[in-house]
Amino acid sequence: MPSIVSMFCGVTTIYSIIERNQIANTTIHLRSVTVFAPHNEAFMKSTKQDNDDEYLPCYHITNVPMKLEQLGKSVFSELDGNPPMWITKKSPEEIYVNQAKVVYHLANYEHNNTFGKPQVLHVIDQVLQPLRMKKNSPQNVYNPNAWEFMESAEYLDLDSYHTNTFLQRVQNLDKKSVFSNQGGHTFFIPVDEVANYPKVRPEKIDVKVIDAHVVPDNVLFLGPTNENEQFKTLAFTDMLKVFASLSKAEEGDKTKYYVSSDTVVGDGVHPTGAVVAEIVKANIPVRNGVVHLISRPLMIVDNTVKQFIEDREDSVLHRFYEEIMNSGGDFLEKLNAMPNVTLFAPSNAAFNDQSIQSYLTNRTYIRSLLELHIVNRRLSVDDIVAESIDKVPTEVPRKDLFFNVVTSGKNRTLTLEGGGVNATVVQPNLAATNGIIHIIDHVLGIPSSTVDRKLATDPTLNETNYLGQISSLNDQLGDVQKRFTYFVPRDFAWKRLAIDNPSVHKKLFMPEYSNIARQILERHLIIADKAFTMDDLRKEANNNYNLSVKLPTVRDVSMYIKIKDSVEGYSIEWRNEWIHVHRSDVRCTNGIIHVIDKVLIDDNDIEVNAAITTKSMTALVMVMAQCLVFYYFN
Repeated sequence: MPSIVSMFCGVTTIYSIIERNQIANTTIHLRSVTVFAPHNEAFMKSTKQDNDDEYLPCYHITNVPMKLEQLGKSVFSELDGNPPMWITKKSPEEIYVNQAKVVYHLANYEHNNTFGKPQVLHVIDQVLQPLRMKKNSPQNVYNPNAWEFMESAEYLDLDSYHTNTFLQRVQNLDKKSVFSNQGGHTFFIPVDEVANYPKVRPEKIDVKVIDAHVVPDNVLFLGPTNENEQFKTLAFTDMLKVFASLSKAEEGDKTKYYVSSDTVVGDGVHPTGAVVAEIVKANIPVRNGVVHLISRPLMIVDNTVKQFIEDREDSVLHRFYEEIMNSGGDFLEKLNAMPNVTLFAPSNAAFNDQSIQSYLTNRTYIRSLLELHIVNRRLSVDDIVAESIDKVPTEVPRKDLFFNVVTSGKNRTLTLEGGGVNATVVQPNLAATNGIIHIIDHVLGIPSSTVDRKLATDPTLNETNYLGQISSLNDQLGDVQKRFTYFVPRDFAWKRLAIDNPSVHKKLFMPEYSNIARQILERHLIIADKAFTMDDLRKEANNNYNLSVKLPTVRDVSMYIKIKDSVEGYSIEWRNEWIHVHRSDVRCTNGIIHVIDKVLIDDNDIEVNAAITTKSMTALVMVMAQCLVFYYFN
């Protein structure tokens, strides 16, 4: 009777490797086993190594037959020293073995071999990679824990990386036990040096810094770990609180992975903020968990904002750095001179947006928008939440950033709007000696959305967007051949209407009144051969001796407003009431939005329209009645 592996045509590669390995081949023919079998496509994506036949067969086999529901936190492999394979169960149907995901519909296949021994096979989507020795190593290391891993690093195949500096600090500070504890943990071990990465002075690695490199009781392989989920490190205590989280960034056809330490409560030596390191060699299984080799120590803040941007040619901000240098480089000197600054830095991927490419060649324009990305104070996400900050001024006169925090369970996401562009903070709270850096997913100030898309994606304009959808007004706002100027009431304005006139508010949001809602929105909308900034309107008012400006809105033949410019920003006067412009000049690809704090609505808008509707219905009923009379009596 054939072995269980030979029964599957999609796993012929691992079967042939097992057949070539005498120990593995004998094991599956004579004993009870569970085989984690990578499908053939997994081997096509995996880099072949000379010693695959020696290491891979036995590391995919354990000598106990186990279905998925029987798997614990780890199982011992048949490789020399019996190194574990670590199991992560995210749900009954989403299970990982180390980095590899179990293909659920190809799992739990049972079979008895020639000797009647029960065997189980689970197909997985990646090849499991055990820790390997260097070729011709004078010493063998069997199933080391994280401490023994560091001690024996010179004998291990670690892609030429060394960990001597960190090992020396761990020894000097008597922290061996942190890395030799039994159980399942995650260890982030800094390598001695990575090309182009600044080197950290060893004395900065103290006891608490070492603790921040260990996540206890969680074995975090990159595949099954949620991006940006925070885990307590050993440096999370009553007086100091440090989390670790994983993230990734797409760089062309490559994916880079990063770990961040986020000090949310610091002390006199360890400031608050996040420190990011690239994971240069990931997913190394050890006896007490998993090791990730990283480019630099965590938790140590020793770079200015300027140095962070200049960091490396292939860093997470190298595209931003290129645009700064292409525009003259003065921006970096300004950052360096600011003692407390917050920088919202676009990621490399943000510059791949095709809709902004034409703007990037305009150096004058780029210079003007760079300062839209900086705030002259330190602002962490916690600061924004704790102080309920919804807007802050940038270094561009009259240009603010507007914040919105979205909370989902334990996760908290900061979104912002600047210069008409919505962005999400993808990497928050990166610490520098003179400020904080938040990496965002869009370049601020370069419009990439039409008016209708802007309404749909701005979390503070949901109500106007909804009314525009049910009334079909939004259908025309995507027309790139037209130029729109839209005074858009924000959600706050609609809530204000609900308080001041609840019955009117209720009717407007009823589908049967959508025609009235459309007419009211049309009062806010101008369609012309150009879109108008608030400065355009202010100048028009000045030319008219500061009197009213006549605007050809869609609803009214003309609407008259006055413009007031003050320290608090712009206001417009409509029907003898001054209305604050909460956000001005939100640029879109086919127009400009001005976000206002009040709906431009008359008390009789609903009544008049309702009366017209009622009269129309009455007339219709009368006609129908006359028709019925004619029908029955003729």
